[in-house]
Amino acid sequence: MPVEPVPCVPGGGGDPSPSCCAPSIASTPLCLDDGTTILLVLRSACACDGAAPTPPEIVGWIAPATGTFTEGQAPAGAGPCGLAECASVSLLRLCDQIPDGDCVPFLRHLVHDCEGTVTASTDTALDGTTPYTPAGTVVDCDDCPCPPTTKVVPLCDYLGPGPTPVVPFLRHLVYDCTSGAVLEQTDTLTDGSTPYTPVGEIADCDECRPTPMCPQLLGLSGPELWSMPEGTESLAITVACGPVTITDCVGNATQVNECGAGFNWSAPPGDCTPGRLCTPFTVDVPEGAAVYLNLLTPCDMGDVS
Repeated sequence: MPVEPVPCVPGGGGDPSPSCCAPSIASTPLCLDDGTTILLVLRSACACDGAAPTPPEIVGWIAPATGTFTEGQAPAGAGPCGLAECASVSLLRLCDQIPDGDCVPFLRHLVHDCEGTVTASTDTALDGTTPYTPAGTVVDCDDCPCPPTTKVVPLCDYLGPGPTPVVPFLRHLVYDCTSGAVLEQTDTLTDGSTPYTPVGEIADCDECRPTPMCPQLLGLSGPELWSMPEGTESLAITVACGPVTITDCVGNATQVNECGAGFNWSAPPGDCTPGRLCTPFTVDVPEGAAVYLNLLTPCDMGDVS
C-alpha cells in the first residue's frame, strides 16, 4: 500500500507546512521460477497541495531474504505468486529508537500469504529502496520522545514611554515539545548572532504605543512674533489685549482686536500617532498687546516658549 507523504518541515525548524513533496512508495510481491519471493518497489511522483498522484513507476526490487535492493525491472520470469494471486505486501512506518534517545523512521515491508501470515519481511529507509538495519529498539513512532523544539520570536526593547527609541531584537526559545515549558532563552540582535540584553520594556514590535503628550501654557506680550513648533497637536489662543494677527499655514492672516476673544485648533490623531497641525503658523503680538497660548505637544519636545 502507498506510504502517506509526510509534510515538509521548513528549513529553519518549526511546525510542518501544509504542502508536502514526499513521493508515495508501494511494493507488491512477485515470485521467481524457483518460488523465491521478491518485492517489486513502485514509486509515485511528488503530489503536493492535494494534486492528483501520477501513475506509479517501477524503481527496482528487493530480495526480502537479504534486504538487497536492485534498481530496474524485475528479473525475467518473475510473476504473481500462486494461482490464487492473493499474496500481498503491507508497509509499516516504524522508528528505530537508538541508545542516545533519537528516533530514526524507516519502512518495514511485510509479505503476507493468502491466509494473512507474514512469510517474509525486510526493512528500508523511507525512500523504500535503501536497505536499513535497526540499531536500537523498534517502536511505534508515536511512542518516540519528542526532542526539544526551538522557536525564534521577534520582539522590541522600548527604551522610553513612547514608540521611540526602540531596539528590535530576536528571542531564541528552546521549549519542551510536550509541556511547552521554556528550557532555554537567549536574546540576540536581528542578525541572529550578536548577544543582546534588553534594558527597557519588552513588547511586540507592532504594538501601538501612543506618543506621550504634554500641555504647555504660554503668555506673550508685545512686541513678539511667535511661531508654532512642528508636531503640535492642538492650540488654543485667548487674546488678552488686542490687536494681534494670526496667520495660518496657508497664509490667511486674521487681525483680532477684541479683548477676551478665543480660538482653538486641533489635528485628529493618526494610526497610533499624534495629530499634527500644519505649519508655519504664527501669532504677531505688537506693542501693548498680549495673548495666552495653550498647546499640546510631544513631551520629548521640552519647553517651546
